Amino acid sequence: MAVLENLHPPTLFFTTIVVMATAAGIMTYVGLSQRTYRGFWWWVWAQWLNLAGAVCTLYRYDHPAMFALSVLLALQWPITMLGGLRRFYVRSELPVPPWGDQVVLIAGFLWWLMVWSHAPDDAGGRVASFTMSSIAGYAYASWMVWSIREWRESTHLKAFLLFMVLGVAVQVPRLIEGIQLWGVQVTAPNTFVQQPFLSLTLTVAVIFAVYMGLLLTYERTEQDLRESQRQLRLMVDFDMLTQLPNRRHFQDMAQQTVRLSPPGACALMVFDIDGFKHLNEVHGHAAGDTALRLVSSVARAMLRGRDLVGRLGGDQFIALLPDTNPQDALHVATRMARLIDEKQRERDSAREPIGLSVGIVQVQESETMDHAIHRATEAVAEAKRQGAHRAVLASVDAQGTPGVISVQAFKPTRS
Repeated sequence: MAVLENLHPPTLFFTTIVVMATAAGIMTYVGLSQRTYRGFWWWVWAQWLNLAGAVCTLYRYDHPAMFALSVLLALQWPITMLGGLRRFYVRSELPVPPWGDQVVLIAGFLWWLMVWSHAPDDAGGRVASFTMSSIAGYAYASWMVWSIREWRESTHLKAFLLFMVLGVAVQVPRLIEGIQLWGVQVTAPNTFVQQPFLSLTLTVAVIFAVYMGLLLTYERTEQDLRESQRQLRLMVDFDMLTQLPNRRHFQDMAQQTVRLSPPGACALMVFDIDGFKHLNEVHGHAAGDTALRLVSSVARAMLRGRDLVGRLGGDQFIALLPDTNPQDALHVATRMARLIDEKQRERDSAREPIGLSVGIVQVQESETMDHAIHRATEAVAEAKRQGAHRAVLASVDAQGTPGVISVQAFKPTRS
């Protein structure tokens, strides 16, 4: 502290003003040139108002109103920064509404104003009352920041909270000194009021505020970017209407599942909606979308957690059933068709029932997924040739020639 006392206070105070002006200018430039979020401009105004308060201090003896204004502008800083945080984290419900911030600020200023008006020459009283109000503002802002739920996940918000708490701690010695000198004649009030330590603390605070404001903004930008990437991956890998994996994503997962399963232990099932084009033409595309969602929801409900289901495109779906033989897959297809019919009857008994044509194959050892899908699709075409509303279980002989093992006809409960 002895080293600080040897510093030239006017020079140090001028340096502080330059730093504050630079910080406010940087924040303004970022706000005008970069993408920002709600609350950022509150942080910018906090810096400019802080700078204005420091400039007003230069004229405190020539114009007493400037003295009072400088105090008000100095007290506003934690409250204005808090106002920006309220808007930046708008989804967090704080224990005190926004008007409570202004109450804290105005009450602190009125407390200082009352002490100053009662004893204008009491430097100790002025310093003590101002420090009390400043500590109250920082402590209140710390409480509000602690109430923001995101602070537990955000390193930068934790640092901001720590800064607010330190803002309370560093002012305690000044408060004690002011209380001790309250009502006592101070021989050098200018030195007492403008302590070099306070100027250095203010400089550090301003720089830290700019740094944290930019970090919080970039942290939000990074979060938004990660969320955008997640949504893009979802759009690339999944069909938005049915929420099922699309053909490419299904094939990637299916190939991995087949590799991890014993040879020839996976059944592949391709199924589509009979009369889907007629359904769209007669009842509209909304009815077609409803049918697609119905089939996809039933497929998800029927299959096991380790089974895979996806949408190939149009009205055609696909499912991979690990550790399942073709006959069991045929039973799954039968139950699926029955459940779809029951669900549709519950929703719209007047409309013609939705039928399925299903092709089932056993994935052969060393067979590519594309070839297995092609064989299952050919089985679907055979089911339609035999009258639709059927499941065809297909196989290949030793020479690789496809053949039909069995055909299971679905009988809807309505005609």
